[in-house]
Amino acid sequence: MKVLQINAVYGFKSTGVIVNDIADTLEQNDGEGYFAYQSTCEPVKNGYKVGGKLGWKWHALHARIFGKQGYASKLATRKFLKWIDEIKPDIVHFHNLHSNYINLNMLCDYLAKKEIPTVITMHDCWYFTGKCSHYAAVKCDKWQTKCGNCPLNKAEVPSLFFDNTEKVLKDRTEHLLKIKNLTLIGCSQWIANEAKKSRLQTANIGVVYNGVDTELFTPHENGFRKEIDAEGKFLILGMADKWYAEKNREIVERLIAAQGEDTRIVIVGCKDEQKEYFERFEKVTSVGYVTDRKRLSDIYASADVFVNLTRADTLPTVNMESICCGTPVITFDCCGSPELVDKDSGYIIKEGDAEELITKIAEIKQAPLTFDVKEKQKKFDKNECYKKYLEIYNGMIRE
Repeated sequence: MKVLQINAVYGFKSTGVIVNDIADTLEQNDGEGYFAYQSTCEPVKNGYKVGGKLGWKWHALHARIFGKQGYASKLATRKFLKWIDEIKPDIVHFHNLHSNYINLNMLCDYLAKKEIPTVITMHDCWYFTGKCSHYAAVKCDKWQTKCGNCPLNKAEVPSLFFDNTEKVLKDRTEHLLKIKNLTLIGCSQWIANEAKKSRLQTANIGVVYNGVDTELFTPHENGFRKEIDAEGKFLILGMADKWYAEKNREIVERLIAAQGEDTRIVIVGCKDEQKEYFERFEKVTSVGYVTDRKRLSDIYASADVFVNLTRADTLPTVNMESICCGTPVITFDCCGSPELVDKDSGYIIKEGDAEELITKIAEIKQAPLTFDVKEKQKKFDKNECYKKYLEIYNGMIRE
């Protein structure tokens, strides 16, 4: 069985690692993996780079001028479709296509004409909206019927002049539904349920959790606490993009102010301006973006609690990685984040509730949560999760 996966990145960032892991599972079961991508940090066997820098820049400009992402890159997409003709995949598997490198309508029309079974992993909401990858923060439900007057038109990939979200939603759903053998896979139950309310509701819709390398992300001794001079302290872990977000700034400052001398806070993934902000606080240690996954697992395993302040996330891999390292999670009751946290492995609190957040941290400090890590790892083990894709591929080919 030949499976072609298409994603903006290969081999790095969360979706790039997922693509690689799915391919490993496929090859362990006598399948053959092919890859199309915009960027990679390593040579790719059976790989195809879609377009080039000039084409990507034009696509990004086109999207900003006309408010229509996925409509440019016609020449690059035409060349790519010829490559698909050559390799003749049994299955085509979409991941993230919204990085200004491919023409979605052309790709869908080709797959429909060739009758190639197609899987879409919904890492976010882009496939069933007229523009945005997440709408939870603005509480929008227009995507269920007809977009327009988009509250996020100037966000994400900002549309400078036009609001074409109504047309894009119509085009996107119509072209996708031309593919007769189409399966949408939510990487959380939340996003699968959202897709069932969308204009793509007639497609097959299922759920496969993104997996975690449970051999790497597991409880273990390491020297991170000593490195940051936090031995004997209660250690709170957070991720910079969520803690630095404007909506969370007041909550973060109240949380930090509520901690005593017995507590340290580590914020991972800081850019320069974020480091500058967090270094104002004596109790906070800021760490840059961590590419070494072993080091990341050391940080998780060293923490006493991971606080995820996400307000719009399909399935935060960070929650799974933390729990697999034996560290409980506190998260807001938003999108897919809560479904990863059981009663014994953390707390789900009301979105934006600073008082409840501070209280739950204090409870864990007073009475640490304990849970069966091995049992949680079974749920998130990538080897088990990605075998489900093989079942889906085989079922679609039989169909």
